[in-house]
Amino acid sequence: MCNQKNMMMKDKQMKKLYNLKMRRVILIFNVLKFEINGALAVQKGIHLQSIKSCNVEYKDKFDYQNESCEISYYEFLKLDQRKTTSVFRQTQESVSYSLKGEMNSLIYYKQFDDECKYIVKEIVDNLIELNCNIYLEQRQFDEIANITHSNRLYVFTKEQITLISLIIVVGGDGTVLYALRQFQSQEPPPILAFQKGTLGFMCVFDLKDKYQVLSKQIEHFRTAGQFIVERKLRLKGCLIQSGGQKFEYHVLNEFVITRGANPHCLYIEIYINDVLLTLASGDGIIVSTPTGSTAYFLSAGGPIIQNEVPSISIAPICPLSLSFRPIVLPTCLNITIKLANQCRANGFICADGQTTVEFNKDMIFQILKSEKFVSIIQDKSDIDYNEWVHNLRKKLGWNKVFTDQKKYKSNL
Repeated sequence: MCNQKNMMMKDKQMKKLYNLKMRRVILIFNVLKFEINGALAVQKGIHLQSIKSCNVEYKDKFDYQNESCEISYYEFLKLDQRKTTSVFRQTQESVSYSLKGEMNSLIYYKQFDDECKYIVKEIVDNLIELNCNIYLEQRQFDEIANITHSNRLYVFTKEQITLISLIIVVGGDGTVLYALRQFQSQEPPPILAFQKGTLGFMCVFDLKDKYQVLSKQIEHFRTAGQFIVERKLRLKGCLIQSGGQKFEYHVLNEFVITRGANPHCLYIEIYINDVLLTLASGDGIIVSTPTGSTAYFLSAGGPIIQNEVPSISIAPICPLSLSFRPIVLPTCLNITIKLANQCRANGFICADGQTTVEFNKDMIFQILKSEKFVSIIQDKSDIDYNEWVHNLRKKLGWNKVFTDQKKYKSNL
């Protein structure tokens, strides 16, 4: 009798545990929105350890569409509970891409840098050896065509966007943002970025290894159809004018709502899911991604956010009230920006420092997570947090004394 009672109590405890575990799994599904199909949720842009790591036999028991779980209590007892409750986010993974026809590479390089031209010339020659077609914008095409000659060199136009298999960037983060201007209406191809800028958080590869990197990445893509990429969150901004016209923008770093050259401060109403958060007064606000947290957002006093933390952050620019501090929000929330009636001048919306449009009191600006992510090619599939910390310390010059800083040479 006693044994039967103990077994019933144990059975009851296990059922309670099962309910908690299943609630946790379903909660993860609802919040992070990844598809259970035996692979990573590439289209959703959030890379998670597949549920097949729990047990491949049960991966089809989860119904993402209905947000339900069909695993029975006794089936649950057979699972590895440690793995079942450990569904990890992972932003670096091998992602498959289909190659349609020939390999077409679109190159962008740092403007007003003469050294870059000759570096790109060497890259072009290497790509030709690898049987790739090369596209450049008209101005850069003219520069490169003067120093190299090939029938595989083409002028890039917007009509050719769907032909591009790979974007190659030689420069810094600003050059990456410039390249993304053309890919507002669709997800851009993978970006292979070589560091030739000031900071270059997104530029993974060193130019001294350019031949080995190009050969390795392109040959691997041709044989396996994959690149190892880091998927970066973008924000979508929808500007709604008084007449109902809508204009859509996608940013990798940030949206900046600013007074521009107007001498008057802005009064900005900020709504979270249509609920008023605050009335911000000052020079403006910045709405940033984790990628943008080391850019303008950082200069405005915002926190640095690791790319694996899916978030949307807001920081004021020179606020009149010191009570409004930077805030970090989950990506499931929608942000609405309006200019208050007491504004004496129009503002401006700047998207990634590339596009600027006027913003007045009759307009509404809505910001939410974009479904069009950016894929930055990496040299390894595992996320190296030690390297991230090292790069942060090195690139931002933390703990350096003034005597260690690079001396500025005056032109006077």
